[in-house]
Amino acid sequence: MLLEAQGLTKIYPRPHGDLVVLQECDFTLAEGEAVAVIGPSGAGKSTLLNLLGGLDSPSTGRVLHRGRELDLNNDSTLAAWRNRVIGFVFQFHFLLPDFTAQENLLIPVRMASQQNRFSEQRAAELLDVMGLTDRASHLPGELSGGEQQRVAVARAFMNRPEIILADEPFGNLDREKGEHLSRMLFELKQRGETSLVVVTHDLDLASRADRVLKLEGGRLAAA
Repeated sequence: MLLEAQGLTKIYPRPHGDLVVLQECDFTLAEGEAVAVIGPSGAGKSTLLNLLGGLDSPSTGRVLHRGRELDLNNDSTLAAWRNRVIGFVFQFHFLLPDFTAQENLLIPVRMASQQNRFSEQRAAELLDVMGLTDRASHLPGELSGGEQQRVAVARAFMNRPEIILADEPFGNLDREKGEHLSRMLFELKQRGETSLVVVTHDLDLASRADRVLKLEGGRLAAA
């Protein structure tokens, strides 16, 4: 199994009683598979995604990549794993404002100390797929909201990750732009032969996935 979670529980201590967000959640992701996670606002979808991507630690349970448990106590190893294996797409694009669109795409390879002429070609190819060739030298402030999010999607694919984790990736866009970008996301997934986990309120986006899971009351089950 490419990615697996076993018995994930996440509890946030509070003065007036602990907040239980996830309860004994199990999850699997096969190579090349797309899984959508739906559920009401506040159900813990983003928390689940953060745990799967090693951005947060569970209260109990574990996450395994290709059968090996993530070492959540080793920050440098975990950061290297995320940079190599995971591509993140968030609801907000998180582009660096002083870097051009192409330079923002090159950040993941720079972090991995792997930038070369081939990575620049890769960035140009991704921008072309996203219809942004003529925006490559533009700063984020010179791009529309939809264009900024297209750059963010392209950046997630830059290191040819095994897994894309997308958290309400088009929640800030209007319906037409969201539908256009969801098609692009799945097109890039097919081209890159990667796997995808997307949490979303958008049932149309979820319907593109191979499986749909529902998170409610801290429990994860087939929708």
